[in-house]
Amino acid sequence: MQKVNIMVGRFQPFTAGHYKCVQYSYKRNKLPTVICMIGVDESKVDNKHPFTSNMLIDLYSELFKNNNLIEDIIQVKSANIVAIGQQLNDLGYEIASWTCGSDRYDSYLNMATKYHDVAMLSDDFEVIEVPRSDEDISATKARNCLLDDDKEGFFSMIPDGANKEHLYNALKEQIHKVYNESLHRRVRILERLFAQKINWKICSFVK
Repeated sequence: MQKVNIMVGRFQPFTAGHYKCVQYSYKRNKLPTVICMIGVDESKVDNKHPFTSNMLIDLYSELFKNNNLIEDIIQVKSANIVAIGQQLNDLGYEIASWTCGSDRYDSYLNMATKYHDVAMLSDDFEVIEVPRSDEDISATKARNCLLDDDKEGFFSMIPDGANKEHLYNALKEQIHKVYNESLHRRVRILERLFAQKINWKICSFVK
């Protein structure tokens, strides 16, 4: 079994801030990280989650193909440590740590402590809490850069890797598609509501 760290999330998208968590855990235990992306399929795509997990896995696997700190990128159903532990065990991994921010530390620690054995966590398993930095990096800001066609801003929020241009173009095309479809849906809803209001006024007038 290969020992690894894990990070769990939807990563819409995976940012330089997320990558600093990978670096932080590596400096602590010299182990690579498996990124566990919580599944987002086409039916769950919305303005806050515009990218499917399959799309992100393909793009970031390309970005990190020569990166020794990222061991693997897989899709998981949720942050359930038992299911994740069993899934990684089947892939030949043993979880040595779970890296997270301060907001998730207590809940992840409680879950890992309760289900340590059944999740097949390593004997020296730990939850690594990464201190929040003052850097202005977030997935929301990265999405806004894509919507604003701000390539330079987007690149400043994404970790270095192979073919960042392709990552930018693919995510930009997808997010514009999702937002345009969302806008069209809202317009259609407003049109229906307006038509209903007009019909109600006409019926009231006729009466």
